[in-house]
Amino acid sequence: MTFKRSFIIVVFLIIHFRGLAQETIIPSLSADYINKLIDTAKKNYPRVRSYQSRINIANSNISKTRMSIFNALTVSYVYQPGTTTIDPVNPSTSYFKGLQAGVFLNLGTLLSQPYLTRQAKEELLIAHNDQDEYQITIATEVKKRYYLYIQRIAELKLQTKSAQDVESSLKDITYKFQKGEETFDNYNKIQVQYTDHQQTKIQAEANVFIAKADLEELLGTKLENIK
Repeated sequence: MTFKRSFIIVVFLIIHFRGLAQETIIPSLSADYINKLIDTAKKNYPRVRSYQSRINIANSNISKTRMSIFNALTVSYVYQPGTTTIDPVNPSTSYFKGLQAGVFLNLGTLLSQPYLTRQAKEELLIAHNDQDEYQITIATEVKKRYYLYIQRIAELKLQTKSAQDVESSLKDITYKFQKGEETFDNYNKIQVQYTDHQQTKIQAEANVFIAKADLEELLGTKLENIK
């Protein structure tokens, strides 16, 4: 193998692998930007706010159960104007005139209060755990949808490049066909390839829009609003 041929092969391989490296989507990914997307989703997505509302309700239930101890106490009074009198028939019996008050204690309500408080605290803990779990879930889902969106964009770029190449080939072979330098069979094959590539390009464009819409569903805002 001559030096000139070896040099050409090496140059070809360098260009080939450099082209492959340019097709990767990794340089398009930014950890800071992804974190902004996650923070936006946590702020705007309705289900995230619902979990916070559950925590607020659980906190309120704890306060309510602590105050329920007063439900065990009942205060009553009877007011009879006048003074104390003695029954003349039965002198041992007297009638109190004035204000009579009494305090009654419901033992069952009193004993159940600690249990209700513990239950309310457990419900609060569950609410926090559910919220923490969903924080992880929504972060993962945002990443997946963003990665898919970037993938769709990369696919669209490849399909656009392929469609442009086929379009260039079609123009070239059309010119040769009109001059009689190319067969109708080859001309027809390029036309079919051009149509197929245009359809694939259109599908790739639709995939980008769908992936973007899926991502924005979690964000609660347009992707362009997040800088």
